[in-house]
Amino acid sequence: MGTIEEIPIRERPLKELLFIVYFFPPMGGSGVQRPLKYVKYLNEFGWKPIILVPEPGLYHSFDSSLEHELQKLIDKDCVQVYRVKGGTPLHWNSSKKQWRPGIRIEKWLRRFSHFFYLPDNKKGWIKQGFKQAEEIIQKHSIDAIYATAPPYSNLMLVAKLKASFQIPVVMDFRDDWLESHLINYPTPIHKILMRRLESRTIAFADTVIAINEPIASAIHRRYPFLPRVVVQTHGYDPVDFDTSLFPDKRFKNKLINKKETSRLETIRILYSGTFYSDSGPDIFIRAVNELIKNVPSLSSTLELHFQGSPIDPYISLINELGLHNNIYNHGYVPHNQAVLRMQKASILWLNNEHKKHKHTITLSKIYEYMATRRPIIALIPEGDTKKILKNYTRSYITSPNNIKEVSRIISKAIGDIQAGNLKPLNEEWLKAYTTKSITQSLAHELDALID
Repeated sequence: MGTIEEIPIRERPLKELLFIVYFFPPMGGSGVQRPLKYVKYLNEFGWKPIILVPEPGLYHSFDSSLEHELQKLIDKDCVQVYRVKGGTPLHWNSSKKQWRPGIRIEKWLRRFSHFFYLPDNKKGWIKQGFKQAEEIIQKHSIDAIYATAPPYSNLMLVAKLKASFQIPVVMDFRDDWLESHLINYPTPIHKILMRRLESRTIAFADTVIAINEPIASAIHRRYPFLPRVVVQTHGYDPVDFDTSLFPDKRFKNKLINKKETSRLETIRILYSGTFYSDSGPDIFIRAVNELIKNVPSLSSTLELHFQGSPIDPYISLINELGLHNNIYNHGYVPHNQAVLRMQKASILWLNNEHKKHKHTITLSKIYEYMATRRPIIALIPEGDTKKILKNYTRSYITSPNNIKEVSRIISKAIGDIQAGNLKPLNEEWLKAYTTKSITQSLAHELDALID
C-alpha cells in the first residue's frame, strides 16, 4: 500500500479567512497598521484573507503609502477586498472625504455617540456587511472568520455570522470593550446595556486575542467560560525601516528641510501620532521650556517635531513660552515618510495621561519607536507600555505630570547622546515584535481552530 506524500507548505492551497475590519487603507493612522500587516504576511503561513470592509466615509486622514501597500497585495492576488456601503453617520455625504474636527468638537461628538449609539456609531454597517458576508461565504470556501475591534460593531457582525454559518471565529481586541479608556458612559444604564451587548457577542468567539495581558485578563475575568484567550501584541515591520527600499533619494531628502539640517549639533525630538484631549503635549512642552531656561544654549540647538494630528490647540502655549522657533509641525504624513523621519530624529517621545484604565493601554507607536533604535522618552504611568519599555535599554521613563522630572530626563537623554553613552540593545528581544512573527502566531491560532 502506497504512502501519501506530504505536500510542501508552499504548494498547499491556501485556506481562506474572512477578514472583517473597519479601519483599513485608504484610511491612515495607528488603527490601520495591525490588520494591514496581518494580511500582508498571512499568505506565508497558509491563509488567504478575504477582506470585508466598509467604504471609508468621513475620516481624519488618508494614507497613500498604506493604500499603495494594500494595492500591491491585491495585484499579487494575496488578498481579495470587498467594500460595502458604510451606513453610518460618517457616510452620509461621501465614500471618501477627509474631515478632522477640532478637539472640542471631537469631544462633543464622542459624548453624543456614547449616548445614542451602542456599541458605537459604526453599527450602521452591520446590515450591509452581513449581506455581503453571506455572498462571500457562498462564493469562497471560508475556513475561519477574524474580526478586529474597535469598532465593536465588527464583533457583533461576526457573532451574527457564527450563529448563521457555524464557522470558527477569532475576535481581536485592540482595546478593551466594556472598560475601554475611550468610552465614557453617560448613565449607569448605558454601561449595563453595553455589558449585555459584549457578553452576548463574545459568547460566539472560539478564540479571543488581546494586545496585552491586562486586557486579556479583564476579558477572562468577565467571561471565564471562553475557550481560549491569548495575547498577541502590536509590532513593527522591518521592511518599513529599510531605507534602501526608497528608490528616490530626493524623496528622502525632502523630509527634512535646509533649516532643520543647518546645524550638526541639533537635537531633534520627535512625537509621532495623535494627541487625545486628556493626553496632550502640555507637560512636555513646559519641560522643554524649563530645560532651555536652565541651559540657554539649547534654545538654538533643540528642535521639537510633531507629526500626526495638528497641534493647533497648543499653539497659544508655545507662543506664550516663546518656543515658536523650536517647533516644527509636520501634520499628518504618509506612513512611509513618518517612519523615515522617526529614523532621522535624535530622540522619540510619547506620553499617556489618560484618566481611565491607564494600565490597559499599550501605545502602538512604541514598537516602531523601538525599531528605530533611537532613545525614547516616555511620560507614562504604571501599565503595559511601561512594562515593555523597561526592557528597551534606551528608554527614559518618567511620570507624565512632573515638569521638573521630565526636564531632567530630557537633559539626561541629550547628555547620553552627546557623550556616546547609549546602552546596547537586545536585538533578539526586538525580533519577537516583528509583524511577521506576530502574524505567524495568528496563523497558528487559526490552524488550531480547523485541525
